[in-house]
Amino acid sequence: MAKQMLTEILLQKLQPSEGRQIEVWDAKIPGFGVRVSQSGTKSFVLVYRHEGRARRLTLGRYPPLGLANARKLAHNALSRLAGGLDPIAEKEAQRQRDNNLFPSVVDEFVRLHCARHNRANTAKETERLLRAEFLPKWRKRDVRSISKVDVNRAMDAIIDRGSPSAAHHAFAAIRKFFNWCVERGLIEVSPCLGLKNPTKPKSRDRVLADDELVRVWRAATQVGYPVGPITQLLILTGQRRGEVAGMRWPDLDLDEKLWSIHGEMTKNGRPHQVPLSPEAVRILSSLPQIDDTFVFPARGDKPQPFMGFNKGKLRLDATSQVEGWTFHDLRRTGATGMAQLGVPPHIVERVLNHASGTFGGVAGIYNRFAYLPEMREALDTWDEKVTSLLQD
Repeated sequence: MAKQMLTEILLQKLQPSEGRQIEVWDAKIPGFGVRVSQSGTKSFVLVYRHEGRARRLTLGRYPPLGLANARKLAHNALSRLAGGLDPIAEKEAQRQRDNNLFPSVVDEFVRLHCARHNRANTAKETERLLRAEFLPKWRKRDVRSISKVDVNRAMDAIIDRGSPSAAHHAFAAIRKFFNWCVERGLIEVSPCLGLKNPTKPKSRDRVLADDELVRVWRAATQVGYPVGPITQLLILTGQRRGEVAGMRWPDLDLDEKLWSIHGEMTKNGRPHQVPLSPEAVRILSSLPQIDDTFVFPARGDKPQPFMGFNKGKLRLDATSQVEGWTFHDLRRTGATGMAQLGVPPHIVERVLNHASGTFGGVAGIYNRFAYLPEMREALDTWDEKVTSLLQD
């Protein structure tokens, strides 16, 4: 094995020999050298024997790894070898530990499970909960070391800050995550096994009174784009917040006054058509078309719908002076308002795209009649009620 003193100048000049890989060994440190691949990539290596076996450890690429630091890595590896340790086995063990760290496993879970098996909105929310509620606490934790105590403490922290609903959803996300870890063989038993959800979701029955609805509508006008028109469309259409925020221009036919929602955007996975009332068409016609796809695009280069509702909701609350309401309450308010105006329950359910009730089970499979004329009449009637309230 020919040796020569490795220098920066020598390393810079080294080239593969006639398209073949070459190796140059250092005269200063035994077994330390540089390998130059056929493509010209240069990597520092260390060859040694451990328990009678020849071993080759790749230290790193040149020039990101400089010669001086590569020599230090080689010295450290040889020192561990003198102590009876195998540097390659240590490196592999460290790589395995890194792969089992909570952030790495979350990345894998999001890529292999959420992206493949969940709707886009569900996948995004599950990822958000894992990264927001658990990653700061478990950033350096091996998933195999996380216990029931750790999960309970994480839940307690969320509840203590006054967010029982967030705790409910966070527990569902982390339980799904650890069940997946068991399926993948990363852990033997889920730390969530045997734990109960820390809170029970409260069934809300909040319906905004007429004067509250007017104040929220007028506040939405003052708040402006995008939260303002989203709020007003929530009132007029009765659809879910994620569906309205994820509205796409190609799915709108303003001439026919119709909005088609693809199944991947709905909670039940069923495509849905929503007749647009005159006021809804007016609002949509007045919006700027910032993006070719999304009616309410998020900021940034990545094409995705708007999701930053927190600040907008605070402004709506401060402007309207209406307390204790959520965006979902607007959907319930619309459904209640239509019922009070004499719209039959099965038409209200059809407007809301419910998969239960009249359209649940076998009835929902075989009853494919769209009820578009009845839905249009219902939403137009609700539109007239809302606009009349605004004129009082």
